[in-house]
Amino acid sequence: MTSLHSYKYCMKTKLDQFIARNQKRNSHLWAIGLVEGYDYVVCPISKQRLSMIKNNYIVNILEMDLTAYPITQRICNKRKDNIKLGLQIIDVNTGLTKYEVGQQKARAVLGQLDCTGVSGYAKKGQKTRATHMANIDVLGRNGYQRQATMRVTTVLPNGLTVEQNAHRKQRDTLINNNKSGSGGASMQSRRVLAPVLEFLTSNNIKYYFDREEYGIKDMDSGNYYFWDLTLPTYKIAIEYQSNAWHADPTLSDALWESWSPPRGKVKTAEEVLAYDYEKARSLYRNRGFVTHYIWQQSETTDIKDILCLLQTMITKS
Repeated sequence: MTSLHSYKYCMKTKLDQFIARNQKRNSHLWAIGLVEGYDYVVCPISKQRLSMIKNNYIVNILEMDLTAYPITQRICNKRKDNIKLGLQIIDVNTGLTKYEVGQQKARAVLGQLDCTGVSGYAKKGQKTRATHMANIDVLGRNGYQRQATMRVTTVLPNGLTVEQNAHRKQRDTLINNNKSGSGGASMQSRRVLAPVLEFLTSNNIKYYFDREEYGIKDMDSGNYYFWDLTLPTYKIAIEYQSNAWHADPTLSDALWESWSPPRGKVKTAEEVLAYDYEKARSLYRNRGFVTHYIWQQSETTDIKDILCLLQTMITKS
């Protein structure tokens, strides 16, 4: 039989129930002397003090779309500091940080198969997909479709959408880690540049190539660029220019007029060459690096010239 207390509790809204729980569980956040922003954050909707405003609180308790929630500090600085401190603590038994130990345990548990042969990872994926597919809004969109729409329609304070900011962050991370984000150098460029790579390796010259490409963000245009082969010590970048993707300025007039990339956006030879030259100018403006080209039609001669240049620079140094 349901008690009067339970009945009254069930009659409350989700928000009422949350406020009652929160003021009991997080009563310490109302202590005298605490500082908003560091010790706690305040939900602008419920006016409750929290250490962190979670997405499921916004969606399930406030019953709001994440994009409609006011822009505000979502996590207090004290919680961030405590997390950073906790991650640095070393476990005496393993020599690993507490975070690393926790990750190992989580992977082990999620990797285990149940009696039906399904892993914890698979179960999480199935549950997430089922939740998103079942959560249909008035426009007939499931959770995945709403997320996709939100990413391309929500404009952040910097004037870019969520999707555009995600791409920018990804490119910044790739540049900081010297990762191209692509599948690496083509077989053709590896073959052509092999003599140069061998020369660099034998002379202990540091270089960036293949999956580790040197990249920059042009501070004037905001464009991101990556180079095939880069030698920071000598401030040299080397680009392999295949006939398929790059317009060789030595092409005949007829071939120049008819040239276009094999796929993707249709561009003229002049547009592609202008992009390549601007890319080289950007590297020189921002880093002082000089770009050298190896064109497919003259690759043998160009490679010899590059090797001669490198030998001369080594001799001078």
